[in-house]
Amino acid sequence: SRWQGVNYALTLGVFCSSWTFYGAVGSMAESPWRHAPIYLGPILLWVLFQPVVARLIETGHRQRVTSIADFIGARYGKRQVLAGAVAAICLLAVLPYLALQFRALQQVWSVVNTGEALSAGTSADNVTLLVALGLALFAILFGVRRLDGSERQRGLMRAIAVESLVKLVAFVLIAGLASHYLFSETAQTFFLPHPNTTLIDADFIAQVLISALAVITLPRQFHVSVVEIESLEQARTARWFFPLYLLLFMLLAVPIAVAGQQFFAVDSSVTGDTYVQLLPMALNADWATALAFLGGISAATGMVLVATVAVSIMVTNELLIPLIYRISIAQSRALLNLGSLLRRSRQITVFVISLAAWLLAAAMSGLPGLTQIGFLSFLGSAQLEPALLLGLYRRRAHGPAVLLGMLAGAGLWLYWG
Repeated sequence: SRWQGVNYALTLGVFCSSWTFYGAVGSMAESPWRHAPIYLGPILLWVLFQPVVARLIETGHRQRVTSIADFIGARYGKRQVLAGAVAAICLLAVLPYLALQFRALQQVWSVVNTGEALSAGTSADNVTLLVALGLALFAILFGVRRLDGSERQRGLMRAIAVESLVKLVAFVLIAGLASHYLFSETAQTFFLPHPNTTLIDADFIAQVLISALAVITLPRQFHVSVVEIESLEQARTARWFFPLYLLLFMLLAVPIAVAGQQFFAVDSSVTGDTYVQLLPMALNADWATALAFLGGISAATGMVLVATVAVSIMVTNELLIPLIYRISIAQSRALLNLGSLLRRSRQITVFVISLAAWLLAAAMSGLPGLTQIGFLSFLGSAQLEPALLLGLYRRRAHGPAVLLGMLAGAGLWLYWG
C-alpha cells in the first residue's frame, strides 16, 4: 500500500543523523553550501542511478540477505573470509559514526543545561555513557531478539519512521523561526558568500561521490534499504520521497545557518554545530528549544539503534559464530546450543559496540566539529562499493582479488584516518 511505501521511505531517513541535524548547519556556517554534498550524493544516486539501486534491492530481497557482509559474501561464491572482512570493515567504519552521535548528544545536553557549547577537548561524560548503555539495552530488546537476521523487524522500523518524521518537523519549524528572524527588523543584512569563494571544487565533488557511495554501503542504510524491505513496490514510493526528504534538510539548513551567523556574530565561542539548539534559546522560543532538543535526540538515537543492530548481526554471523565453530573443543556444545549462543553473542556484541563507540567519542573529543567525524565513517564504508557493484553485475568476479582490494583500501583508510 501507499502507506507502507511512505513508511519504508521514512526509515531511509535514518541517513539523517545528528550530523545532518547539527553538523550540516555548522558546515553551512563555515563556508556557503559546504553542507550540500552529504545530501546531493544520495539524491543524485536515487534519482539518476535508480536502476542500480532497484537491482540491489531486488537482488537482496530475493536472496533474503541479512547484511551487506552476507550479500557480498554470497555474490562471490559464499566466501566466508570475504564476508568476515566486510563485517570487520563495517565495524571499524561505524564506530566513528556512533561516536559522533554520542558527541552530539553530549553537546545538546550541555547546551540545554548550561547554555554553553562543549569545548573541543571536553571528554565524554557519565551521562553519555548511560545513554550509550540505555540505547544498547533498547537495541537488545527490540532489535536482536529474532535469530533470523532476514526476518523483518516491523516494530523497530516503525519507530525509525516516526523518528524521521519528528526530526523533519522539528527542523522545518526551527528553519521557519530562523526565517522569521531574518526578515524581521532585528536582523541585519543578509549573509552573502565571499566573492572569491568557490562553491564547487574538487573537494566538493569528492564529497558528493563519497556520500553517494555511503548511502548504500553504510551498514544501517543497507539494512533499512535491502534487509527490511517487505515488497519491491515500497521502493517506488521511496524513489521520489527519499530525495525530497533530503532536499528539504539541505535547503532548510541555510536560513538556520544564516540566522545563527548574524545573531552570534559577536560571540566567537559559539560554533555553527550549536546554532540549531542555541538559536531558539536566544530568541526565547521555548517551543522551538524543546523541538530542537527532541529532533536532535531522535536523529542520534535512531542512527545508533539501527547501526548497532545491523553491525551486531554481521559481527555475530560472519565473525563470532564461524570462529567458535573452528574451535574443536567448543564445537559440539555450539551445535547443541546454537540458538542460545547466537542470541547471547548478539546481545554481548551490541553492548561491546556501544561501549567502544563511547570510548572513541572520548578519544576524538579534540576534533572541533561533527563533519570531520562523519566523513571519516563515510570513507570507511565507501571501501565496500567496488566489491558491491562487481558482485551485483558480475557473479564470476575474482573473490581473492576483491578481498585484497578491500583490505588495501581499508588499510589506507585506517592509516590516513
